Amino acid sequence: MIIMIKPRLVGVLSQVLLTAVFSPVLSVHSLSDGGDHDRFKRPDPLNSFRYYNGGFDVRDKHYWAATFFTGVHGYAVAGVFLIAGVCLGLYAAFSNKRRNVSYTQRPYQDRYYLHLFLLLLLFMFLSMATTGIVIAANQSAKNRTEEMKETIDKTGEDVDRNIRTVITSLTRIQYLLLPYDQGTTHLLNVTSHRLKKGSQLIQSFVRHNGPTIDLAIQISYVTHLVIASTNLFVLLLALVPILLHWHPGFIMVIFLCWILTTLSWVLTGFDFFLHTFAEDVCSAFSGFVQNPQNSTLTNVFPCMDPLHSDKTLMEVSLMIRNFITELNSKVASSMRSYALTDRSRTVSSAAPESGLICDPFIGQNINSYTPQSCSNGAIPIGQFPNVLSRFTCHDKDPPETCRITGKFIPEAAYLKVYAYSNSAQGMLDILPSLQNLMQCLHVKDTLSSIVSNQCKPFRASMYRLWASMLAVSLIMKVAVLLFLAKAFQEKGKSFAWFSIHPTSTGDIRQVNI
Repeated sequence: MIIMIKPRLVGVLSQVLLTAVFSPVLSVHSLSDGGDHDRFKRPDPLNSFRYYNGGFDVRDKHYWAATFFTGVHGYAVAGVFLIAGVCLGLYAAFSNKRRNVSYTQRPYQDRYYLHLFLLLLLFMFLSMATTGIVIAANQSAKNRTEEMKETIDKTGEDVDRNIRTVITSLTRIQYLLLPYDQGTTHLLNVTSHRLKKGSQLIQSFVRHNGPTIDLAIQISYVTHLVIASTNLFVLLLALVPILLHWHPGFIMVIFLCWILTTLSWVLTGFDFFLHTFAEDVCSAFSGFVQNPQNSTLTNVFPCMDPLHSDKTLMEVSLMIRNFITELNSKVASSMRSYALTDRSRTVSSAAPESGLICDPFIGQNINSYTPQSCSNGAIPIGQFPNVLSRFTCHDKDPPETCRITGKFIPEAAYLKVYAYSNSAQGMLDILPSLQNLMQCLHVKDTLSSIVSNQCKPFRASMYRLWASMLAVSLIMKVAVLLFLAKAFQEKGKSFAWFSIHPTSTGDIRQVNI
């Protein structure tokens, strides 16, 4: 009966092995060959196995379910192998009928002891070698994942720090301009709130997901390491019952190897999920670099709408430039209208043709401000109130004294100029950072660097981990079957230690199944 069902069993196992090998391999090619729509076309277990219609979104449970389900090949083989093991164990443990099978020794069968022994040793050593590769690939995958996470975390921290610095400066500027310019104050207030919302998104993601990601990395690493190390130990331990022909030891080794093989197939499916996720991450990074506003990564790295951000930057830059232009015009007019003292001539004698106050936007596109040095003799806008204070007549000073000393500027006018000048200088100081944040330049540069330098080795490390785990699973499955065949072959026979052939001489031996 056993001989009759053996061809069927071999056929079923062959189909399972082919499915386990070729289905995920075909899925790997579909990951890289298809577009974004095809990439995420995966059955979603949480939606009655309908295809997932979204994109890369780490906040969406349906994305995680559909992506995790890509490793179903490994999970299915593990389930089949586990059920087969349970059925075999129940049959062996609870079978009430003990059948005696007549086993006829034939001389030609003795030569297969050596063949099976060598074949078993071969697959044991192959399994040990591939287990070592799994341990190395597991370490490499952990290092690559931590390296990428560290880069992303640093980028998030830099963006959050820049946002908080810009918000602090904008708040100070709002207090300065509040008595004089309600429109600009409102614009800066809206910009501050948008940036604060982005900062809160980043902090929320890091606070809630950072520890979870670290824990997931450690659990994956430790799980692979424990199963691989245990597999290596059990295979070394299996040499004892093989060489000593200890039948109870064979049963123990078969039991442990069966469990380890099942777990290996589970990890094979899980590693294929990790490989798929790595492909999704790098694809999402590449998409963000090309079009930040059309990427789900804006939930982690918020970018303002380009129309709104360009309009805001344009309004802020024009406000600064118009103020400087108007101030230069009034200063020139005042210097012509009043007979200034020698002190004023000293100030004005070195003034450039473009004006006494430095205009940082000269020769630049109003939308792309770059800090540059002022021309000789020009005064930075932030230092202009210091120059103007020498000509300011304070309210507590007598008018006659102000006239004699040449202080012709009212204190109220000075305070207004002070507020605008300091606001303009503050905006100039943070304008590069504001442009960077609104246009996501720092994030785009960082993710572009990741796509160019880290994504390829990151994906390769995940692929090696999956491929080596698949190899271990396949080899261990064959090794378990060889252990079963060896145990069946040696059952009821007598062997000397370290021998290959039995020492029993009877032609007919009762074998208890």
